[in-house]
Amino acid sequence: MFRGFLLFAALLLAPSLPAAAQNALLPFLVQSVCLDAAGAPLPGLLPFEAGCARRAPQRQDAPMPYRRHDWPAAQEARALPLGYQASDAVLGSLLGVPAVVHTFDFGAGQARHFGTFDRGQGDGGQVIPLAPGPSFISMTEDGGGGVQWFLSPDCRQGGRGWQGWLLAGPGATDAWTTRVMRLRIAPTPQACPTAFDASLTRFRRTRLDLPWRDAATGRTGATTVDAIVSEHYGGADIASAEHLERFVLARNLGMVRWERWENAAVARRADLSQQARHVQREQRCPMLSVSEPPGPGWQMRDCRFWTNFVRAAPGRPLAAMPWPPSALR
Repeated sequence: MFRGFLLFAALLLAPSLPAAAQNALLPFLVQSVCLDAAGAPLPGLLPFEAGCARRAPQRQDAPMPYRRHDWPAAQEARALPLGYQASDAVLGSLLGVPAVVHTFDFGAGQARHFGTFDRGQGDGGQVIPLAPGPSFISMTEDGGGGVQWFLSPDCRQGGRGWQGWLLAGPGATDAWTTRVMRLRIAPTPQACPTAFDASLTRFRRTRLDLPWRDAATGRTGATTVDAIVSEHYGGADIASAEHLERFVLARNLGMVRWERWENAAVARRADLSQQARHVQREQRCPMLSVSEPPGPGWQMRDCRFWTNFVRAAPGRPLAAMPWPPSALR
């Protein structure tokens, strides 16, 4: 066992998640760590590579054998091999509740550093509390809106209201499961709204070819993964929605892709087509089989693709970005 990963092995022996937090979607939400026969992590080995016969979910407080970064634009790949943003998909907590934490860790540019929370520089993430049944994003933070909560009408009935932004439910098949959710953004978990907005949400399970990149060498490849595709619309139906946020959740890798699509008939942005062409030219989001417009006039305006892997060297483990703020963990 390599020095530096001793702590990881000890953490793996910590008590497992309480029964109330067991979630059938966990393998799609959290990145896995490869283990040797003794249960020690294998530095630098990815979950889909040969030799990864045993796996465990990555904990936020444990050393990391690898981190997931986004792809750099083709013209910047040599200068910025680590891309622009890392995203950890790890087990953590939210207000004492076991949760999946997806960090958004910018490292390219002045005053931005991978692995640290750079306040005011766009760093943040999203949190999915763990419970039986469907998975919901309950809290997020970004450079524009700061900490925000996605609350549902349940908070009007004395509940937490954490069932607003639906990601997916157990038992997903290759056919879309569709629901219209009601939610609204709030500045704190106690600020229960008096009215809520409708959001068409749908999800399905599929197998797809997933491109990946080795950050150190620039080598690229593809692996076939079991994945859940989740779509969250800014409206009650596709035709009238202004935008779509699409997530791809890959088994053993977590959330590997985010796409933002906009409906030209509703958004009416003069630069939408120009921005969509710009994203294509950059080649930082190779198109997947699921990267299709949901209807006529929809165009992909932005995307992040976290399969640019940074591998830990033996004895030099990596670390997840420390987020959310300690008061919210």
